[in-house]
Amino acid sequence: MLTIDTATTSVNTLQDYLHDAIAPRPIGLVSTINKEGHVNLSPFSYFNLFSINPPICIFSPTRKIPDNTTKHTLENIKEVGECVINVVTYNMVEQISKASYSYPKNVNEFTESGLTPVPSELVRPPRVLESPIQFECTLQQIIELGTDAGAGNLVIVHIRKIHIKESALDSSGKIDPTQLDLIARLGGDWYTRVTPKSLFSLKRG
Repeated sequence: MLTIDTATTSVNTLQDYLHDAIAPRPIGLVSTINKEGHVNLSPFSYFNLFSINPPICIFSPTRKIPDNTTKHTLENIKEVGECVINVVTYNMVEQISKASYSYPKNVNEFTESGLTPVPSELVRPPRVLESPIQFECTLQQIIELGTDAGAGNLVIVHIRKIHIKESALDSSGKIDPTQLDLIARLGGDWYTRVTPKSLFSLKRG
């Protein structure tokens, strides 16, 4: 068995093993805006649901490993305190890849990726039209986990409004997982796709 001491392993090597091992990870496509009105759009696989009451999501923009800089998403949400988390599906995969590039500050990733912004109802950042489910959120807390390259920043947000396309719902008005065509992140360049054939159900208890 391979045993890895995290204290003596390089950040790049540790990242490879952790990304490969802790997967699949859901992807949240996060839109933010700064005080000057410049919009940013970036995908995060350090993302999940953490509470129902109150409804809380967490995503984590890590400090960049090559130069230890912080991401524009983190800077924007510190300034404005609002975001939209958009669910990512298979037909958006090329666009989210483009949105993940490291663009200069104030470059609009909606324009670069080809995704379509639509106005939100409660927050200033726009929603992504192509996403079947969109969460308008306000910032509750940011927890910085470190100051070295690769350190995460837990962005804890309160979900204020949820938008769900009719095409994602079944006849009873619930979300139909067979219709979403979700994707998730693995390590390296790998992704996975949730298809009807890959789904199974198991009753609890």
